Formats: sequence, structure tokens, C-alpha cells
Amino acid sequence: MLFGATAQAAPQAANPMEKAIEWAMGIAADNRHGYSQGKENATASRPYTGSREGPDYDCSSLIYHALDQAGFPVIAAWQKNPAYWSRYQGKQLTGDADTLWTDLQKLGGFQKYPWYAVKNSLQRGDILCNPGYHIAIYVGNGWTVEARGVNNPIGGDWRTGDQGGEIDCYSAYGRGWTEVYRYTGK
Repeated sequence: MLFGATAQAAPQAANPMEKAIEWAMGIAADNRHGYSQGKENATASRPYTGSREGPDYDCSSLIYHALDQAGFPVIAAWQKNPAYWSRYQGKQLTGDADTLWTDLQKLGGFQKYPWYAVKNSLQRGDILCNPGYHIAIYVGNGWTVEARGVNNPIGGDWRTGDQGGEIDCYSAYGRGWTEVYRYTGK
């Protein structure tokens, strides 16, 4: 498991993103939590068995829940987002990688940067995103914590729980990120 191999930067106590990181790292370290996009999104080739809202998560639901656990009411913001009804008829508790920025803007305190502008100066707690594709939290020293599913370097399975690398720490680089959302408090 890559999780144990990561070296972490010193926590920034004043940054509330530390709570989001701690929660997500706890989920990654606990094999009862794996990857799922939810039974409602299951197909023959992707037979998800769990919920995407816990104990299993997909990339965006992991980030939404981590932020919510850190005191950012982003799930409530999502449920006021027009996409909550138009896309999911109010049935998906958390949004997606392509809705997170809209929801963070409602909360305030976050700035959006293009990946190319900050890729060499990432900060612990940055949210790395390629909207419509994938999202993760940067934990320092070139690593992210994220839900990658069975398409990760270690493997995995469609069953509930982690059968290998489904939620874990991975290199932040060479991943196709296009945006970075940083908590600035402003």
C-alpha cells in the first residue's frame, strides 16, 4: 500500500484543510473503505456494490466529505446547486469534480489557480482537479490522497471495501491536473 510510504510535510495548524487531510488519510488507511460510484451508477463492466457516500467513496465524494468533516459546509452548498436537481434529481448527496468549484465559490475563502501556475509551489491542502475527470487533495512532498478505484497501479475490485489501492496516496505529478483550489481564507 502506497499510504505507508508517504512522507508528509509539517502540518500547518492554522489551515483548516488539515482536518480534511486527516479525515481523508484516515479513510485511506482503513481497508473497510474502498471505491464505488454507487449502485445507481453500476454497469456490467463496473458492478459497484457500495454507496459513494461511505463506506466507499469515489474521487469527488471523498473530497466533499473530507471538506465537510473539516467544517466547510460544501455538501449543503452542493444541495443548493442547480445541478443537484437537474443532474441527479436530488438523489446524489455529494457533487462531482466538475461541480466542486461552483460549490466552493458559494462558501468563499478558496482561490482557483491554473495547474501550470502553481504546480511547482503546491501547498498541503490544495485540491488538485481536472473537472469532469478526477480530483484529489495534496498532502505534501509530491503526494496526494485520493480515491482512484480499480484503475490504480495496485489493483482493486468492485466489491465494498478496499482490495488494494482504491483509496490511497499517489504521486501528484504527471496526472493531467488542470486546476488547483487553495484555501486562502479570503
